[in-house]
Amino acid sequence: MTITPQPVVLTSSSIGGRDEEVVEANAAIIDAMRKATLRLEDMSPVAVRSCLVDFYLSQALEGGFAQYAVMAGGRISTDPLVREGMAGMGATAHLDLFNRAAEAYRVLTAGTEASYLAGGAGDSGAVAGALLRVGELDGEFEELLERENITALNARWLRGQPDLLVLDDEEVGPYIQRLAAMVPDLAERKAAGASALRIAGAP
Repeated sequence: MTITPQPVVLTSSSIGGRDEEVVEANAAIIDAMRKATLRLEDMSPVAVRSCLVDFYLSQALEGGFAQYAVMAGGRISTDPLVREGMAGMGATAHLDLFNRAAEAYRVLTAGTEASYLAGGAGDSGAVAGALLRVGELDGEFEELLERENITALNARWLRGQPDLLVLDDEEVGPYIQRLAAMVPDLAERKAAGASALRIAGAP
């Protein structure tokens, strides 16, 4: 069960700051909500998609599309949200590039992902060709950042939400706790989280 869809939340200290500060503030609030056992469906759809677009950007800047693909894990659910976020903020060129990079990467198996990140070469012509194509698109990504500032588009999208909620920094924590208290199955979520931690920490 989920709570009523929530607005984008930004802090008063970030709203008038640089675009990077706005995007980072949104990501920090999403992270705090997840730590409070809120799920993505409990949060603002725009805020979630903004956060995932920024995640893609940070990973692609550090290690190209391959690093995003590895770090994103379950891309079946993540990729559509990144695409929707790019479309929503008007990053049309980045969306086109993302789709082309995803298609080039599609032929790579889980076993070749780590090899690519380490600078290795594929065993087959098809894989080698796909690796070359992904590398070319990574170069195009860096060039595109000069023409379409995805962080500026992201920040403008967040600031422009009609139901935007701006809170002082000290108000964010209590606000999230109030949201968590509205979750009907909060106790079950906490129990499941504690159980998962015990399993993960078992010898």
